[in-house]
Amino acid sequence: MSNQHLQEIIFVGLPGPTHNYGGLSTDNVASSLNRGTISNPKQAALQALDLVRLLGSLGISVGLLPPQLRPHLPVLREFASGADDEVITAAAAERPALLEKMCSSSAMWTANAATVTAALDNADGKLHLTVANLYTNLHRRIEAQDTHKVLSAIFAGVPNAVVHPPLDAERGFKDEGAANHMRLAPNHSTPGLNIYVYGTDGSDGDSKTARQTLSACEEIRKQHTLPIQNTLFIKQNPAVIEQGVFHNDVIAVSNESVLLVHEAAYANGRFDIEHIADRYSGLYEKPLHLLLINEADLSVEEAVHTYFFNSQIVTEADGGMVIIAPTEVKELYAGKAARLLNAIKENPANPIDTILYADLRQSMNNGGGPACLRLRVPMNDLQLAAIKSSVNVIADEALLAGLERIIQSEYPSELSAQDMADPRLYHTCFAALSQIGTLMKLPLL
Repeated sequence: MSNQHLQEIIFVGLPGPTHNYGGLSTDNVASSLNRGTISNPKQAALQALDLVRLLGSLGISVGLLPPQLRPHLPVLREFASGADDEVITAAAAERPALLEKMCSSSAMWTANAATVTAALDNADGKLHLTVANLYTNLHRRIEAQDTHKVLSAIFAGVPNAVVHPPLDAERGFKDEGAANHMRLAPNHSTPGLNIYVYGTDGSDGDSKTARQTLSACEEIRKQHTLPIQNTLFIKQNPAVIEQGVFHNDVIAVSNESVLLVHEAAYANGRFDIEHIADRYSGLYEKPLHLLLINEADLSVEEAVHTYFFNSQIVTEADGGMVIIAPTEVKELYAGKAARLLNAIKENPANPIDTILYADLRQSMNNGGGPACLRLRVPMNDLQLAAIKSSVNVIADEALLAGLERIIQSEYPSELSAQDMADPRLYHTCFAALSQIGTLMKLPLL
């Protein structure tokens, strides 16, 4: 397996017709700030397709993960009975806050769908995906079962691929997926150094809002048969979690030999970052391209608001790297963060040579930038061919055009809290997912 060429397939999440600003994650700054404002689900979905096309223009193979049916009736039926419309109406009258949670379209942020490790990294030679349980927040927790169903369908016929169900939260495993995982290697086809970032190990002083447990990281490593010598466990800085760094991908981003990270990201500060760099150089006998951002250059607050680190870094066919950043990097703080990116691009000591910007305002208003919308899956040609032969999730213009027709036809252009109380929204979502499932050959309903 180590001699095989791997390419990174980026799966982008498609927002659903109930994309709304409920402010449901109180530790997410943008989500809280935009609570109650009117969203545009149609625009959110079209912006995601624009991101897919942008990645495709760089020669990146892109897959799509579909939205989930909302409102999520199984939870509502614990408190109300009757036909679907009656359950929604009762929830709107008696449990409006719960209904709002059950309308969440947050499955669009596929960085939280699963943790993925490459086949050539694992002792058993298999590609492993462990679906995240997202236990911390109810509106995210409800995603896990459907995510497992969809990923299982996509990878069912893929050789040497295993999709694991979510970890058991009752055993203390709280897992938020790939948003807290990084892979470093000279290239995608070299066995990688896998870094698991966690927020709590039960120590005094851990942030009360920490979402990822060390025990979950350790369990995933064992599930995936990752050799311990090629694995690092790094603890988040509790102080930055309190400032809105709810996932590692809000404060750090990696790609192959590059690590872009804020000096305050981890509990032991620069020592942890130097430990990563030392482990990398020890494994590969070459230095890590470490792009360390100081507090003086960009504060944690500025990083959280611009989502500077929630950019995507991708590798083009010629080996050059591209950073895809949200437009907020240019617009906020008088372009301070954009000047940092330009300085990185102009530095010949690293492989990043292009900066591109994506308008993802609908997602950004809920605290999700380019990196939140993608799940990275290293695969060989046979595995990719197996997916293409069984389901229709790998982006081409026919798939994108079909999705765009459904979005234009079924998705609302405005959505408020009052709209979620109307049972007709559920039927809109059902109709959209019925068509999306047929187009993508996936069991969505």
